[in-house]
Amino acid sequence: MRRLAVVLALAGTALAGPALARDKAWYAGIEGGALLIENIDFDVTSPQGVETSNGVTVKHKMGYDVDGIVGYDFGGFRTEFELGFKKASLDKVTLTGLAVPGSGTAASGSFSDAGGTTSALSFMVNGLFDFGDDNGWNGYVGGGVGIARVKADIYQVVDQGTDFVDDSDTGFAWQVVAGVRKAISDNVDLGLKYRYFNTDALDVVGVDGSAYDGRFRSHSLLASVIFNFGAEAPPPPPPPVAEPAP
Repeated sequence: MRRLAVVLALAGTALAGPALARDKAWYAGIEGGALLIENIDFDVTSPQGVETSNGVTVKHKMGYDVDGIVGYDFGGFRTEFELGFKKASLDKVTLTGLAVPGSGTAASGSFSDAGGTTSALSFMVNGLFDFGDDNGWNGYVGGGVGIARVKADIYQVVDQGTDFVDDSDTGFAWQVVAGVRKAISDNVDLGLKYRYFNTDALDVVGVDGSAYDGRFRSHSLLASVIFNFGAEAPPPPPPPVAEPAP
């Protein structure tokens, strides 16, 4: 019976130690994957003050999203700093009652050979809640706030044609994230993460002086590689209990 008690005590210590290995520890990681930008509907105000609601809509091709993160795990809750970059090419431009540079006399219609890109450079602070086993599968949910510089880069109704917007705007951004991670060693996790990213105000100026007011929203699916470091070493297991002499 005494031998069984010793074995159970040692097994409990071995199981409890790795589960706490990432608590009270720093981590860093890189993430990357596919990006889908929602259609951006611009309200356009001409230099003369004439406003056209949803005058220009831009649709994007599939793009990419990459970021680097540095954070600290408090145990059940994590905070992290994130530097991210997203970019996608234009797929289609739709005009609704508004002619723009490069569209000729056309004030309505869709142009499927559009040129240009949209990108976002963001600096975010995230808060995340963990659940699950740090030594195996682990899930998390959370969100973040920060600033983002969104660039409407050389928007063209027809690729290699005339620009109608080439400007950028910097403002407040927020995001919601959820994901799973799997520990593959004491210090390395692999993961999969979903991100919804939003900037409520995207205000840029067209090449003809018109004001374009829109909103940037995107969805990302990212693969992650996380490196954990700086954790306190787990306490050594208790010495075995000596059995009394027969």
